[in-house]
Amino acid sequence: MILEMNSTKAGLEEAVKHKANQLLRFSLSRFEGVITRVKVHFSDTNGPKGGVDKRCRISAKLRTDGQLVASGEGCDHIEALSYCVDKLSRSVRREIEKRRGFPFYNKRNILDAVTDKNESTMVKR
Repeated sequence: MILEMNSTKAGLEEAVKHKANQLLRFSLSRFEGVITRVKVHFSDTNGPKGGVDKRCRISAKLRTDGQLVASGEGCDHIEALSYCVDKLSRSVRREIEKRRGFPFYNKRNILDAVTDKNESTMVKR
C-alpha cells in the first residue's frame, strides 16, 4: 500500500506526518490486499483564526478499479485524519462485503464468536 500526503495552507510538521502515517498503517493494514494507494490531503479553511478548521480528505484506490473517498474536519490534523480513517475503513469493508456477497470478518471476531458459542453450549448442559 502506497501512502501519499500533501497539504495546502496547512504546514505539516514531521511529528504530524509520522503520527498520520502510523494511524493510517494501523487502521488500514487489514485491507492491504484490497487497497493499492492512499492519498491524504490536508487543508486549513480559515487560517490562523483557530476553531474547527482543519480539513482532511482521504482517497483510496482499490485493486478492483474502484476509488473510495472520505472527508472530515477537526480541531487539529490528527483528529480530522482519525475521523476520515474511520469512515474510510467502514466504506472499504462495505465494498468488500458487496463484492463477496457475505460479511467480511476479522479473524479476532471469528475466534471470539467461536469461543462464545462453545462457552454458551457448555453452560446449557
